[in-house]
Amino acid sequence: MTNMKKYYLVLFALLITCLACHQQRAKAPLPYWVQDAFDLDSLQPEKVPTRFKEGYVLLSQRDEPGVLYLLNTKGKVVWYHQVKGTGFKTAHFTAHQTLLCILGSKEYATSYGNQILEISLNGDTLLHLQKGQGDFIANAHHEVLLTPENNIVLLNTSERICDLSSKGGTTHDTVRSDGILVLDRKGHKQWEWTVFDALDPLTDKDIMTSRMDWMHANSLSYDKDGNYLISFYNNGQIWKLDAHTGKVIWKFGRNGDFHIPDSAAFDMGHSVHINAENDLMLFDNGVSRQQSQTLAFHLDEGAKTATVTLRTPIPGYLFNDRMGSAYLVDHQTLLQCCSKRNTILLTTREGTPLWRLRCGFIPYRAEFIPKEQLPDFIVN
Repeated sequence: MTNMKKYYLVLFALLITCLACHQQRAKAPLPYWVQDAFDLDSLQPEKVPTRFKEGYVLLSQRDEPGVLYLLNTKGKVVWYHQVKGTGFKTAHFTAHQTLLCILGSKEYATSYGNQILEISLNGDTLLHLQKGQGDFIANAHHEVLLTPENNIVLLNTSERICDLSSKGGTTHDTVRSDGILVLDRKGHKQWEWTVFDALDPLTDKDIMTSRMDWMHANSLSYDKDGNYLISFYNNGQIWKLDAHTGKVIWKFGRNGDFHIPDSAAFDMGHSVHINAENDLMLFDNGVSRQQSQTLAFHLDEGAKTATVTLRTPIPGYLFNDRMGSAYLVDHQTLLQCCSKRNTILLTTREGTPLWRLRCGFIPYRAEFIPKEQLPDFIVN
């Protein structure tokens, strides 16, 4: 036997051993605090679709110690990953079967952090960038994604010194807002855009009260053509940006470029994305109406019109003024996260609750992951 053949046989044996180890870890008894963090109510189990029953829910805990959870829809934790001294501010399941996350300790507010972490479901660290490394010099917040080239794209903070004397301020006031930063996997900047590239703070009549969190971007995703969709909590708008030039292609929402029916007007939103039906979908906090809901729109970008394709109200007792998410499970059902109420709901399109999960922490989002997207050692 050649040395090369021996090498590959040893490598294969190690791989099988590692996989067996991780399978055992996934099935081992869980610490009491992991499973006790959740309380499940099956409200109408006979109406829960098979796709959801066979799928999984991804949740992340922002408090220290931070924990990522994968639960089956019986409310059982099938996988978790804990980090000490920091929390998971946000987490996404990627197309590569990895988890891409923003980490931040308690000194960082809400969804802000100073680390980017990508791990496999085997628990291997695939990427770990820390603030101060390379061109990662500002806080990350709310969103981190992979580019098609496997680079990292994130929302980050951006500051400018502005003359706000005409608004009652000084000639050297700090305005803090948001940007999009693309880094390679070593932390080198590939592309950057900021709100200041597209909008003058002096156009905001309330800039003196909003200047330390001007606009408040809270989600970032890709449109069907690969350009960016970025949502802003403070002005109730979603912008489409050219991913190469940074030019604002359109603005959707309050005082935007599209006509929206009054019945589907939204004022604040989260988790904006293009859903499986190719519609723009968002969780509407509904602060002005004290009624949260999920909305989806079919956009005619040429005519600048929006047709409502989904309007799903949240039960009134779960009104959720901050954070939250909503994702389709299938054509008839969706998973909605009421963060401030520590509650995850599976509902019909009309809003009838079918399944409810309560959490012992504030879940920023709840992502649904179909069975076929996970490796066998998790599913089994």
